[in-house]
Amino acid sequence: MRQLLPRAFLSALLSTTILSPVYSQEKEPAPAVSLDTVTVYATRSPQSSFEVPAMTSNVDPDAPGNATAGDIGDLLEFTPGVEVENGPRRNGQTVSIRGFDDEAILTLMDGRRQNFESAHDGRFFIDPSLLKRVEIVKGSSSSIYGGGAVGGVIAFETKDAADLLKPGENFGVYTAMGYRTANEEYAPVISAYGRTGALDVIGIAALRHSDDIELGDGSDLITKDRLLSGTFKVGYSIDNYNTVKFLYQGFSNDGKEPNNSAGVISPSNPVVEKKVTDNQFGLKYEFEDVDNNWLNPKLHLYYNDTSVREEDITGTNAGRVQTRDINTLGFTIDNQTRLTASDSQLHTLSYGFEIYHDKQTGTTTNGGTRPGVPNADATNYGFYLQDEIAVDTSAGKFLIIPAARFDSYRSSDVDGNSQSEQQVSPKLAISYLPNDNLMFFSSISNAFRAPNLTELYASGLHFPGSFPFPPDNFFVPNPNLRPETVTTFEIGAGVNFDSVVAQQDQIQVKGSWFISEGDDFISQDVDVVAGTTEFVNISNARLTGFEVDGEYRLHPVSAKVGLSYVEAENRDTGEYLSNNVPLTFVTDLGYQVDEIDSIFGVRGRFAAANDKVGSGDTETPGYSVYDVYYRWAPQQAGIDTLTVDVGISNIFDKAYTKRFASLLEEGRSYNLRVAYKW
Repeated sequence: MRQLLPRAFLSALLSTTILSPVYSQEKEPAPAVSLDTVTVYATRSPQSSFEVPAMTSNVDPDAPGNATAGDIGDLLEFTPGVEVENGPRRNGQTVSIRGFDDEAILTLMDGRRQNFESAHDGRFFIDPSLLKRVEIVKGSSSSIYGGGAVGGVIAFETKDAADLLKPGENFGVYTAMGYRTANEEYAPVISAYGRTGALDVIGIAALRHSDDIELGDGSDLITKDRLLSGTFKVGYSIDNYNTVKFLYQGFSNDGKEPNNSAGVISPSNPVVEKKVTDNQFGLKYEFEDVDNNWLNPKLHLYYNDTSVREEDITGTNAGRVQTRDINTLGFTIDNQTRLTASDSQLHTLSYGFEIYHDKQTGTTTNGGTRPGVPNADATNYGFYLQDEIAVDTSAGKFLIIPAARFDSYRSSDVDGNSQSEQQVSPKLAISYLPNDNLMFFSSISNAFRAPNLTELYASGLHFPGSFPFPPDNFFVPNPNLRPETVTTFEIGAGVNFDSVVAQQDQIQVKGSWFISEGDDFISQDVDVVAGTTEFVNISNARLTGFEVDGEYRLHPVSAKVGLSYVEAENRDTGEYLSNNVPLTFVTDLGYQVDEIDSIFGVRGRFAAANDKVGSGDTETPGYSVYDVYYRWAPQQAGIDTLTVDVGISNIFDKAYTKRFASLLEEGRSYNLRVAYKW
């Protein structure tokens, strides 16, 4: 049986909690804090999350309950409308929003597109300790972000020096140590940061050393990770208006797991030594003058290089080495212009240009090009224009947002196949606030997703057959694959009240219902009898669903809840699609005890059975999972920069799988994190 917590950690925890003085004098009641957050990515300009005509979520990685997260899956587990898929191995995790999988979601890292594509691997090559914020925009966003934003946007932002320095401070060091029992994971973090004059610098390094994952049924899932992740940023203010910043983000993980991280070990899915390397570079320039209504340009040049190397250590191909490399070179330029049409009407024009180039290479020691990983490249560019029209009338406030984007893309592979397409993505969104307590919104949009290089040009062996049946299965390229196009209509409402049940309490609830009509949905067609795998278009698909997100706060109590559901079907055949998401409820209840500088909390995720599945899919039962967490953040001088987080995830050791998954999720884990700023 595994040791629950190392003695060194228990000693450190006891020394900080018992030997440190804790004062119990009465404190002033904590002032009310607004429940409203700010969204940046929903419209490309700061807006109230409550007032914007869209559903968004903000996740704070350093919040109680989140600080002990071992990966992105842990971090997003309790976000309404979001599913972390493919099991507990971090290398295989992907995210779906409203039933749309990761290929139909735009992932941004400090503004850089994350275009790594693989049916077997995830695309989140970063440690949660490096993040300051995650914003999720739910629903069609192609009108300002282009292809790949059919289901929404998930935007990660890493920490800056300004996030860790207090007013008057010029230098600091942050250290942390974490431990999780389910995979015996050690996770130290160190960061140094400072500013002097016009220069600010930050460097963060995070290590994770973990072994096999203990599942809810008591078995172990083969997964060994030796991970190093870090960021380095240098910013320089040329003058009061002009700023340049250089960014580097690196990730390296030496692991041991099956080739397909989301699958079980089998002859067609052997255990491999997997090396994931990701290096990203960015150079940003920004001009900002609050007195200049015409110019606020932001330029961003970036380069991403991601490589996955896999060496078979079991099976008939032991010793074989296969690689997948994707690099992206991108450039964006954005500007905003503010125009005052009258005392009651303000226009914020956002417009810009984007171009990026992807190149993919696959190799194998058994004969050149890796099967299913075509050597191919693609170039995409687009222009967008959006107008945020804020109108203040005697009947209330309106926010009217028309937007459109033109995109063009061209791709080709080494065998001479090619594709060239163009697409226009319009959107109109409106919100109406008759007063400060109520809001109504609606939107209609058209979004698209260009087929990726693997979907277009994959060839070679997909998986071996067995004599005498079935035969070996081979990929069939389909350069005629059409882009997905989805028209979405959404309608929603929200309430925002103070002093509802008691003085100084707050409640905010916002929800929506949506319907998405899809043409040419891209789906993988595996014909076992014929021995072929080909990506094809489904001509007529429909997704319908709803989402509700609410929060209540009355010091010292806080409560967050979320409810979501998606039903997807092929309208031509009546068959359910794998985009279905069963009714899912998430909740987070917290209690703050000021006298001992502590926060206690419990979180739960409850999902109904996934029984609306297609003929090739398997039903999964419903489940309920609970976490508990505790934070001690002392306010006494000398230790006021210390934070101790303790938690138990999956406290009842539930053995469960998520929708369409083949792997059980992580079992009970006792988690600890101690952090200190010097």
